[in-house]
Amino acid sequence: MLRNVPIKRKLTLAMMLTGGSVLLLTSLAFMTYGVINARRNLIQNLNILAEITAANASAALLFEEPKTANEILSKLEAEPSVLKAALYTRDRKVLAHYPQSMFETNFPAVEIGEISRFRSGVAEIFYPVHENDRWVGTIYVQSDLSALYDRFRLYAVIVVAVMVTAIMIIVFLSNWLQRQISGPILALADTARAVSEQRDYSVRGKVIGTDELGALTQAFNHMLNQIQERETALRASQSDLQELNRELEQRVLSRTAELAATNKELEAFTYSVSHDLRAPLRHVDAFAQLAEEEAGGVSPEMRKYVERIRIGVQNMGRLIDDLLNLSRVGRADLVQQPVSLNRLVDEVISELQSEIGARKIEWIIGRLPTAVCDPGLMKQVFANLIANSVKYTRPRPEAVICIDMETVEGEPAIFVRDNGVGFDSNYSAKLFGVFQRLHRAEDFEGTGVGLAIVKRILDLHGGRIWAASELDKSATFWFTFHGLVPE
Repeated sequence: MLRNVPIKRKLTLAMMLTGGSVLLLTSLAFMTYGVINARRNLIQNLNILAEITAANASAALLFEEPKTANEILSKLEAEPSVLKAALYTRDRKVLAHYPQSMFETNFPAVEIGEISRFRSGVAEIFYPVHENDRWVGTIYVQSDLSALYDRFRLYAVIVVAVMVTAIMIIVFLSNWLQRQISGPILALADTARAVSEQRDYSVRGKVIGTDELGALTQAFNHMLNQIQERETALRASQSDLQELNRELEQRVLSRTAELAATNKELEAFTYSVSHDLRAPLRHVDAFAQLAEEEAGGVSPEMRKYVERIRIGVQNMGRLIDDLLNLSRVGRADLVQQPVSLNRLVDEVISELQSEIGARKIEWIIGRLPTAVCDPGLMKQVFANLIANSVKYTRPRPEAVICIDMETVEGEPAIFVRDNGVGFDSNYSAKLFGVFQRLHRAEDFEGTGVGLAIVKRILDLHGGRIWAASELDKSATFWFTFHGLVPE
């Protein structure tokens, strides 16, 4: 609230608030003491009046003489503050009352003992009457609070007069003190403003006094000296810095051109691998197939060699395809859009039917959400994971492959689970590296690139993949990405 208020007003306000608070608390204490003291004095006066009246009326109460009792009470007329009074006998009946024009019903029931209190704008007292140490009755006296209110008004006038006088003194002193404190600060602020607006570091603040503000001004001037020296050195080296910037820009342009040339060479290499390198492999496979078909009289061992040639060529072709897919994923631009993950799973399973053939596979496919992702790349993720499940459940007479979604560590994750041969979980971290395999090529074909492609695709989507398994029982792969939101 006071952040943008000038320091002069802050100092004045702080001094006035401090002095005013002390004055207010003192006044409240004075008023409180006056009120308590006035109430105590009023009760004491009533006690004295009741005691005197009781001493005069004790004989009238003892012999129950109402005429004498009324004469004694009528003397209370000399006290204007007394509103009414009554004398009660031992059997609690009203013997006499003042004023006599009032009805007895206007007087309260007698209370035994010495009782004094304030209630409903009046003060009242019950006082026991004794005759020779013998209780003969009770006197009741009720008084208005006019004297108390007069005392309150007097106290209020005194407090207001003192506060007005004190506030005037506080205002005068606070204005004088704030000028002594804020003067050097404002002078220092003017110097800082001149330096900031005009960039003139030769300006110096005027040192006023040897107190903390004087020390602050001296420190500020010393800082200006250092800034001026640095400014001079900075301007002297500015031309060198500009030359260095021009040289750096030239290097950036040169490196950018080199990077562009390297990308073109990489694209050319990819094209060469895609066409020039696979063409000889197709020729070798074709000639090996012809040799296998035409070698009727060849020994079984020679047929085995030819078959190995074809298998090796086909594995080499798959490896080249996987490497090309891996390189394309690294350079791919994501085209993200809402995609039904169940539709991608159905397409992948349909494309794998030729490989599945007559095998018995129980598919358990849960309800997957519509996610925001690149449909082509995400289909590749499902294709690689589901194909692995189909491959590694081959030894099972009846395979079970489950594809569903669950919450893992507070985030939704898709999982692919099968009852295949599994793997040793101690080596699960190696699964997603290039050319990393946990099974022999003689048992299960593959290049060791498929899961690396899956990991790279999920990295592009801001996701991750992990796996767990029981050897020769089951394997589960979980993955998640930014666009995966449960429905």
